[in-house]
Amino acid sequence: MAQNKYECEQCGAVFYTQEDMEKHNRTVHSRFRCDICGETFGSEAELEAHNPIAHPEIRTTHTS
Repeated sequence: MAQNKYECEQCGAVFYTQEDMEKHNRTVHSRFRCDICGETFGSEAELEAHNPIAHPEIRTTHTS
């Protein structure tokens, strides 16, 4: 019985499920990385939600 394989277009890593490949892309090739701890996120909104929870001692200010 042949198994489907999913290959990462960015690095060539191979996965047996599409879900595993998508998780790989979110964690390894994410564009949104926390400057403090290095954790990666699939969106800017996820990164912004992470910061006050994971790093409450760091205050950010937004200017217009």
